[in-house]
Amino acid sequence: MPSDIVKGFALVLCSILLLPLSLDLMQDHDDVETEYERECDLQYRALTGNASSPDWGLCSELNEDRSRKATLFMASLGLFVLTGLVGTVMVLPSNEN
Repeated sequence: MPSDIVKGFALVLCSILLLPLSLDLMQDHDDVETEYERECDLQYRALTGNASSPDWGLCSELNEDRSRKATLFMASLGLFVLTGLVGTVMVLPSNEN
């Protein structure tokens, strides 16, 4: 029984440590998303007065980077939620007879 509580607190601590990582990865994804929009989105470029043709090679790289950073963010967010929930469940008292 006490080992479950220790494991639960360890998981909650891991969850707390994953929060800043998730926030950093979210900011990285947002930065790449903004750069993709600025460099490759034709409507955004037209609104800002940039009538030149986008560099499609750069756009392809940015799109791949955007997908990779989104995957990393979603994975870290999933781990944050999962460790927090499992840790909380392990810490709460059980109703064993």
